[in-house]
Amino acid sequence: MKWLAQMRIKILTVILLVLLVSACLPRSRKETSSIAKVPISVSTPSMTAGIGVLGDSTSDEYRADDARGGEYGETTLNWVELLVRNRGLNFGQWGSWEEPRRAGYEYNWARTGATIDSMITSGQVAGLAQQVAERKVSYVFIWIGNNDFHLKNGPYEEIYNGKLNDAELQKRIDHLAANIEYAMDTILQAGDVKMAIVTIADQGVAPQAKILFPNAQKRQRVTEAVNKLNARIQEFAQERGVLVLDSNAVGKVLFSRVNWEGKLTFSDQKITVLTKGNEPHHLQLEDNIGHAGTVLSGIIANSLFIEPFDDAFGLHIQLLTDEEILHNAGLQ
Repeated sequence: MKWLAQMRIKILTVILLVLLVSACLPRSRKETSSIAKVPISVSTPSMTAGIGVLGDSTSDEYRADDARGGEYGETTLNWVELLVRNRGLNFGQWGSWEEPRRAGYEYNWARTGATIDSMITSGQVAGLAQQVAERKVSYVFIWIGNNDFHLKNGPYEEIYNGKLNDAELQKRIDHLAANIEYAMDTILQAGDVKMAIVTIADQGVAPQAKILFPNAQKRQRVTEAVNKLNARIQEFAQERGVLVLDSNAVGKVLFSRVNWEGKLTFSDQKITVLTKGNEPHHLQLEDNIGHAGTVLSGIIANSLFIEPFDDAFGLHIQLLTDEEILHNAGLQ
């Protein structure tokens, strides 16, 4: 039926938008709350090897300075926090750190609003490389770059409207690629470490992109730039034995579990995909971007960390169960 096909298309486009949850503008320090100072670790790490993170707001702890979730803050967790709470993984001790850090886990350098450039200039890369050199960190997870093609903070519009000509655009791609290569080499050369990197999502597939930037041919220009940079990332990774993770992995899991009403079947609960809200039955939070709620964070933890890390590095970490994720979200 035509209406059913249209609903499926709507659900798919929303799921594609979910893939972009990591892109976010910095939030004011005034938006922090007292709960941000409370560590969520409740167990001794079962995996003693340290795990370091470079990235932006998807990996920056929710229960640190961002204090996401509003009145549901105590049960609003990101993928790093879930892996500490439920699998005892070692992202370092919880504490308050000097810039470029804030509150959070010692080995998690991800920062809301970070870009590929600021990952280096702010000190994320240098700080994590030092921890590798000190043999505190044995695994590194890099998820960065969505803010470099953000729909709202400039870069996407510059490419879309041709403010960067072809030569200038290629120069920018080369610059970003060089910084990714620098980050990889700086950390790999610091010590014995295994690394994974997530490809950059194409924000042009999001429904919001089609509203803000209606010209499909111009959007394709941005898509091609993202694809070129991803190709460079994959080339660097292959040369260095770095694991490449597909940013579309989360969307594939979601699409396999969402029904025609836009509900995600999750154990005995139905999670809403089509609308945002801090109440944990929503997949995305009700903030300026729509960051992952706890349920979506659990899916991210399984599909972008546990599963690929187990396959590549034999870590034998059990997947988070639906029941565990729902319990953390306050739904069981």
